Amino acid sequence: MSNFFATHRKIRWFGLSLAALLLAVVLFTIFFDWNDLRPAVAHIISEETGRRAAINGNLRVHLWSWNPSAQVDGLTIDNPPWAAQRVMFAADQLGVSVSLGRLLLGQLVLPQIRLVRPTVDLERDAKGRASWDLGTAAGKPQRPSRRPAKIPPIRRLLIEDGRIRIADSIRKLTLTGSVNAADVAHRPGAGFELQCTGSLNAKPFRAELRGGPLINLDPDHPYDLDAHVTASDITLHARTHFPKPFDMAEYHVKLEISGNDLADVYYLTGLALPDTPPYRLAADIEHRGTIFRLDDLEGKLGSSDVAGQVEVQTGRSRPKLVARIHSKRLDLIDLAPVLGHPAAGGEPPPRGPAAPQRLFPDADLQMNRVRGMDADVSYRANAVIAPKMPMKEVSFHLLLNDGLLRIDPLAFVLKAGKFDGSVTIDARSSVPQSTIDMALDDVDLGQFKPAKAQQPPLQGSLVGRVEIRGRGASVHKLAASADGTISVALPHGEMNDAFAELTGIDVMKGLGLLLSPKQPNVQIRCGVIDFRARNGTLDSRSVFIDTSTVLITGRGHIDLGDERLDLSLQGDPKKLRLFRLRTPITLRGTLMHPRIGVKPGALLAQAGVATALGTLLTPFAAALAFIDPGLAKNKDCAAVIAQAGADVSDQPPRGAAPKTPP
Repeated sequence: MSNFFATHRKIRWFGLSLAALLLAVVLFTIFFDWNDLRPAVAHIISEETGRRAAINGNLRVHLWSWNPSAQVDGLTIDNPPWAAQRVMFAADQLGVSVSLGRLLLGQLVLPQIRLVRPTVDLERDAKGRASWDLGTAAGKPQRPSRRPAKIPPIRRLLIEDGRIRIADSIRKLTLTGSVNAADVAHRPGAGFELQCTGSLNAKPFRAELRGGPLINLDPDHPYDLDAHVTASDITLHARTHFPKPFDMAEYHVKLEISGNDLADVYYLTGLALPDTPPYRLAADIEHRGTIFRLDDLEGKLGSSDVAGQVEVQTGRSRPKLVARIHSKRLDLIDLAPVLGHPAAGGEPPPRGPAAPQRLFPDADLQMNRVRGMDADVSYRANAVIAPKMPMKEVSFHLLLNDGLLRIDPLAFVLKAGKFDGSVTIDARSSVPQSTIDMALDDVDLGQFKPAKAQQPPLQGSLVGRVEIRGRGASVHKLAASADGTISVALPHGEMNDAFAELTGIDVMKGLGLLLSPKQPNVQIRCGVIDFRARNGTLDSRSVFIDTSTVLITGRGHIDLGDERLDLSLQGDPKKLRLFRLRTPITLRGTLMHPRIGVKPGALLAQAGVATALGTLLTPFAAALAFIDPGLAKNKDCAAVIAQAGADVSDQPPRGAAPKTPP
């Protein structure tokens, strides 16, 4: 060997130089004061996080080991300038070691992380700026990452006397808590513990997370974490299973949650869910990449059962909820909270001691939530419980995209006929714009029979259409600004004779029929109820029912803003009647509390059937075209139109002398 180096002088000098360099590196790392690198390390942290960082204690590095390590004393990382607390992260000691063997194989494994008295302060303001959005000094909202965080495997995690504080103005969440992780569990099954208390939406909040000791963790062995959260009436229990700790790209959760209103879960999840009656739900959640999938979802909303699959897609500018839900049995009263009414047995929102009771709820749509997510939700109920309503099925398909919400179709299937159409709410502007377009299709009136009645007051197939446009964030505001048309037609059918006679108010016969055990029916030749809505007021354009014995006509208006009625009905008999009061029936009061009476002092001049129908002919024909262009071809309605046209042609002009018969 000596002869080799003697004959190869260049190789000898290269070897000596390399050995000297290695010796110098070893001596340098042994005697070098690593504290001299504190400003450089702090600068690197500042550049990566966008936050001012400082090392106020010693910096120690141990390189000559199979697990090289570093320890930093007094590390601080500041919050953005707008935050209430100056420091986002601080620790008396932070120690990290790296497995050199795994690193040479391309794997980052941390044999140990040790934190002594760490404090974490996370804040988000009403503008959406979050201190945990790193990379910008101001903490401006960042586009969600399409790749979930993947924490390197940690073989041993030690946390001593940790403290955490969170203040989130968007979620209305404030909490403070403690976190500890030890080699051994202080209580059975709990080596890792996080306990927090605070408030969620101004209601008491408490959270507890517990897991086994974080020691000798292996990336190929799973780890389980239990979470229990209570927030006022919300109770949540979740057991999270990490197949590869702590790979956040894949984990499984068994979830159970209950509460009074599912919409309040927004403050925990950020998802805009509808208002509901008290609920109890369970699901298995699988998280892969940026998708959360809820399989085997089942539970109760009020007295209605729900089941199906739900998928939440993150990593987008707005999260998207995709759900396919069904119910074996739906109690229709459980849909009341969706429209702003209190749940069954619940209390309505306070409006002051003198506030009137309204039919249209005035609860505002939470526009910031609607704009903050997208959705594609299908729902179907196979059976419906609806007192006084012969309903069989309910179904809808909801699409929400960038603040534009559309429910199409929305269908209520009756035992005979259906009420279906679409609803659109455009919440992209400051004031939502809404459109309702619903149709009555072949609804048999005979199915609406009072429980104590031997026969229904009306029979026949009803068709109609409701087309309303309005603005406002609540159902009441929409109604108070409504423009559009409401039209209903009964091409033919039967009416209880007492019902028809009383509209003409034939006292003797009407009361007699009501008292008789079996009430005869009269034929309905045609009937139309047609209202035009302008700025929240429904004005009658055409209201009449033509029977074989009486022509019933009506007029008036309904103020949807004040919910007040001012309607009257007049009956003109086609045969001689005794004791007939020639004055209309009035319908006044409110939609919630209508009052029926007789209009005093304003006797209407008796009008002939032809004259009345002639006056109503034009709006009647317009209503039929609005409902269904083919409806005018019905033989009964067509006969009425033809007869009215013929009779009108024989009438003298207004103010002219009547024709003299030849």
